[in-house]
Amino acid sequence: MSGIPIQRREDAVTQEEYGCAFRRILPWQSSGPSDTGMGVCTVAPGTATTPHSHEDHEHFYVVRGSGRVEVDGVRTDIAAGDALVVGSYLTHHFENASDTEELELVSVWSLGAFGEKPDAARAPGGIR
Repeated sequence: MSGIPIQRREDAVTQEEYGCAFRRILPWQSSGPSDTGMGVCTVAPGTATTPHSHEDHEHFYVVRGSGRVEVDGVRTDIAAGDALVVGSYLTHHFENASDTEELELVSVWSLGAFGEKPDAARAPGGIR
């Protein structure tokens, strides 16, 4: 045993949230809303999540699959390897374009606007 705290996939409870299968990974052992956290959203083939908004900023990384995202009426295609930020109170949802493959996204949320586009004047190689 390493002593490094790890949340195992099989230990995370999967719930239906906003029209997708959602596993809250952090904070530990949480099954409800939190000010900051991370989860995995799985959108079934040929389905879409429920349009919604919330106070927190939400960052998404597409792990596998492809589809579309709509944020405040603007739609674009997404695929594995893409990342995006949805700001506070912006209505958003995801659509899975495949009839056979799941669309899986990692979601990280916070009440603070972290991970914004870097300032052009900021020197490269700064704080990570």
